[in-house]
Amino acid sequence: MQVLTLFLLALSLFLAPSAARAQEGSFDSGGHQLHYASSGSGTPIVLLSGGPGLNVDYMLPVADFLPAGYRSIALEQRGTGRSRPQAFDAASLTLQTVVEDLEALRVHLQQERLSMLGHSWGGMLSMAYAVAHPDRVDRLILVGSGGPTLEFTQWFSDNIEARLRPEDVEMRDYWRAAAGSGVDSGKVATGALRAILPGYFFDRKVGLTFRSVFKDGQHNPDVSERLFADMNTNYDLRVGLKELKRPVLIVQGHQDPIGDKTAEDIRAHISGSSLVYLRRCGHFPWIEQPEEFKRALAGFLPTQSR
Repeated sequence: MQVLTLFLLALSLFLAPSAARAQEGSFDSGGHQLHYASSGSGTPIVLLSGGPGLNVDYMLPVADFLPAGYRSIALEQRGTGRSRPQAFDAASLTLQTVVEDLEALRVHLQQERLSMLGHSWGGMLSMAYAVAHPDRVDRLILVGSGGPTLEFTQWFSDNIEARLRPEDVEMRDYWRAAAGSGVDSGKVATGALRAILPGYFFDRKVGLTFRSVFKDGQHNPDVSERLFADMNTNYDLRVGLKELKRPVLIVQGHQDPIGDKTAEDIRAHISGSSLVYLRRCGHFPWIEQPEEFKRALAGFLPTQSR
């Protein structure tokens, strides 16, 4: 199953945005045209990628792990993929605007409540939406999610650094130095991120495979910079999450550099949430522990009739 999952990952990255996106859609949010790719049929579940600023392509294989009766909506968040305008000012890229993008998507999909599966930053975004619009949330699945505050940033990078080998550090430093040689900032950021990707995984071989299919253009550093600049002053979801009364599943790899404490903090603030730990697993559970990941989703998502 692991080999199959990696094959699907590579295929989705290389084929997007053509054959891998057989069903496509778009909608307007505050004057910005946002895009998504969908697969399957039934109840929509919005897939939210990490970063911030990562294209959603790497999450396309997650659709294959959803039980029957669900339709995946892989959102190309503002500033990524085809939702990347030629230019935008800082005022158009804040936590509030990306939360309202999700509300615009809910209206577009004609759903009374929205179900979301968020990975890493995508989990933070889905929680922020739940705090802003608690009556518009059906279910949340938080996979390797950042926490209800930015406390996890105190150790996340250090945990990745501890796993890097000299050749990874050399590759990263090469790209960092390239910034001073006039190389495009997006290419520099993607190259530096690609260099450290093995540090996100429990199994280095799997991490190297992921790195080998991580293409240029997968990451927009401007999105990350601007959103974190905004969140540094106003991201604290603890009070709002205490009031959330919807089903929430937290999926956490025990070797995820984001740390078990982050998952425990989320569970502590969302009453009735469920936390599933996966062993021998880093930041991408559907790649390193696909069977357990699929089992966790099946146990949480109710059966839907087609």
